[in-house]
This record gives sequence, structure tokens and C-alpha cells, in this order.
Amino acid sequence: MQKLVTAHHLQARLTTVLETVEREFATLTDQQLRWKPAPDRWSVVECLQHLNLAERFYIRNIQHKVDKLGLVQANPADQTIESDWVGKALLFAVDPQVKIKLPAPGIIRPRPAAELVPADVLAQFLELQTLLRSLLDKAVYLDWNREKVMTLFGNWLKIRLGDAFLMLLAHTERHMNQAMRVKAEMGTFAL
Repeated sequence: MQKLVTAHHLQARLTTVLETVEREFATLTDQQLRWKPAPDRWSVVECLQHLNLAERFYIRNIQHKVDKLGLVQANPADQTIESDWVGKALLFAVDPQVKIKLPAPGIIRPRPAAELVPADVLAQFLELQTLLRSLLDKAVYLDWNREKVMTLFGNWLKIRLGDAFLMLLAHTERHMNQAMRVKAEMGTFAL
């Protein structure tokens, strides 16, 4: 995988995520956004809040790397993206195609839907995804194999920048799919 092509592909995936949220969730009522298909499953707003909590952590770390860039060169250098075992493991854990359900760590587990303000959660989600898209534009000037960011597991376990971008988009798509399934199930119940 080449960095510049991957960055372009990730930008397109982010655009799809933003369009999906606007089209599918922005018009729902608070009651619909909080609706849960079962007590042990998440609502749409809980899916989005989980993404806010997890991605805020990684986006802050990526922003710190981008902010250290200083003057940006005119042409970013391309490179082959290399994944290490940490990146491969985290990407596998969040891949939308993988059917293994892993519990969310407590730090990124959303509060109950009744305690969330759906408009705030949606606004924060759109803001974070837009910021990630902006950071992706600037991060092409960094070495995606050498630069690393801390993971949710602590400073002792870091992930390469390229793997972090891939993991963030896969994680977002996984929970967007989950939120879309909740919305589809919502239609079978009278609210």
C-alpha cells in the first residue's frame, strides 16, 4: 500500500461516513437516536458516542504529530506503508468484516443513551471526523512507518501512524454499520 493513494482512499471513506451521518441519522428524533433493539445492545447515539470517545483520543495524538510539522514541504514524499504486529492486531480487532465481538474498554464505553444529548453527540462526531479529514491532508508529510501514536492501552503500546489511520476508519465503519443495523431494526417497532 502506498501512502498517498491510501490517504486519498481514506479521505473518500471519511466523506462517505460524513454523508451517511447527515443522510441517515441527522433527521432522526432524540427518541429514535436513543432507541435500543435490546437492553444489552447500543443505540445509534451510543454507537456515535463510543466513536467520539475512542477517536478523540487518537485524533489528539495525531494532531500533536501534525502540529510539530512546522513548515510543510510543497510535495509530500510517498512511501510503502508497513504494518507491524500492533497495527495488524488492532486493525483485525475493529475490522467491520470480522464478526468477533470484543467488549469496549471502560474508558470508551458510552454512558447510557438516556444520559446523552443526541444533538451534541452528532455535532461532536461530525466535528471529529472533519478534523480527522483535515489532519489526514497534513499527515501525508509525515513518515507513516516511523511516526507512532499511543494506543488506548497506554504509552507502552504504540501504533504506527499509517496503521492508526487505517484502524480509525475501520473502527468508524464497524460502528456505522452497527448504527445502521439499529436504524433498520427500529423500523420494525412502533416508537
